[in-house]
Amino acid sequence: MYFLDPSIVCLLTRQPSLKASISGAMGGALFEGVIVSEAVKAYLNSGKSPDIFYWRSHDGLEIDLILQVKGKLMPVEIKLTSTPTTGHVNTLERFKKIVGKDSSEQGLLVCRVDKKTMLPFNNIALPWKEFYGFVKKLIR
Repeated sequence: MYFLDPSIVCLLTRQPSLKASISGAMGGALFEGVIVSEAVKAYLNSGKSPDIFYWRSHDGLEIDLILQVKGKLMPVEIKLTSTPTTGHVNTLERFKKIVGKDSSEQGLLVCRVDKKTMLPFNNIALPWKEFYGFVKKLIR
């Protein structure tokens, strides 16, 4: 379950400060929730129903967020890292192979990079601050 307001999660889990919440054990989950809420807001502010999904296979493959746009699926991995590696795109690549090129061509890693960066196998590392605008453009 995702909370669209991370401050509620911080209150309920008694996080002592913003810095503690993002650097602590719940940092990744809180960051993930913020990004998912940005996707929901981008759809709703465009007057569209959020076509977003989460996926986990029986063998543990997990995609944090899947955007359905114009008949295609865009898998999104959400990581706190500011130094993405090829290891961060492994799950994106596995997902794209499962669903096939006709369904999914590009993957997205939303993280703390400073600028949009191309990653191997037609994947993009996108600064988290640009994600809302990226989704808004994508769903036009």
